[in-house]
Amino acid sequence: MLRKTIVCLGVALSLSAGLAYAESMTLKLAHQWPQNEKDYVIAAGVQFAKEVERLSDGDIKIRFFPAQSLVKAADTHTALKSGAIDLAIYPYIYSAGAIPEMNLVLLPGLWKSHDEVFAFKDTEAWKELEEKANKYGFKTLAWIQIAGGFASTKGPIRVPADLQSQKVRAAGKYMEGALVKAGASTSTMPSSETYGAMQSGLLDGLLTSSSSLGAYRVYEVSRHYVSPEDYSVYFTIEPIAISMKTWKELSPEQQKILVEAGRSVETKALEGARLEDKRVAQEFEENGVSVAKLTKADWDMWHDLFAAHAFSAFEKGVPNGAALLEKAISEQQ
Repeated sequence: MLRKTIVCLGVALSLSAGLAYAESMTLKLAHQWPQNEKDYVIAAGVQFAKEVERLSDGDIKIRFFPAQSLVKAADTHTALKSGAIDLAIYPYIYSAGAIPEMNLVLLPGLWKSHDEVFAFKDTEAWKELEEKANKYGFKTLAWIQIAGGFASTKGPIRVPADLQSQKVRAAGKYMEGALVKAGASTSTMPSSETYGAMQSGLLDGLLTSSSSLGAYRVYEVSRHYVSPEDYSVYFTIEPIAISMKTWKELSPEQQKILVEAGRSVETKALEGARLEDKRVAQEFEENGVSVAKLTKADWDMWHDLFAAHAFSAFEKGVPNGAALLEKAISEQQ
């Protein structure tokens, strides 16, 4: 059930079907990061909440539960499915255990720029993934995307050859397999643990989102950073999602408000993603870290590595993976 506070206005409107009462509700929104609006993902969520409240004349309010205070990040999709939470800002890759096709959103080397990722939200391939998410138990309200860079201690990781004998944290199982083929050893851990791992030497390098690199201050334990400002081998999608249980309890008018509010923040969130890449690169530089960027030639080398290993593993490991990947690639052209 929705967490609702019913507010009778004192004067009921008499309708042919009976009495209708105005009601207000407070929806719970969970996410894994600190509630810091310097992070554009959080800023997009706050703007969404304000727009929902404005469009509903204050009848729908959103309460934030940051830093995994309500639900662990990896369990967010199950909490959405059960209705334990109403909304989340959520890396969809975490749902890939339940929805294997969702591995596509973290498939490395599939996109090279923010524009390509943003265009993906209007493709048939994405509609197929969204339909599976809806059937599982959550629905996308606002598209938020993030690029990621390589932070490291031994030397800059610009091309696959730089991975030789390095201990790295990759982003997702399909990337891990490809990095091992390039000569790295890999460790799996959430972004929140990477600071300590870099500091202790458990990791020589890691690839994660710009937002996580900034939020977890990885620049304090790094010597080199390859920024995704021009090209990136890694993007992830972290939309504002709503529980289908909550969605079905809303009136058509309330649903319309949430959809409109979600769409209203997407373009600004895209610009925020680009600015976030620049902001985090500057934080690394200000902390004495050597900063570089991928060139198109660098990206092509990564693409060849991932096309040979990550793409083929996705096709074999995901139901209908070959057809889904082919659709996603063809729709880029």
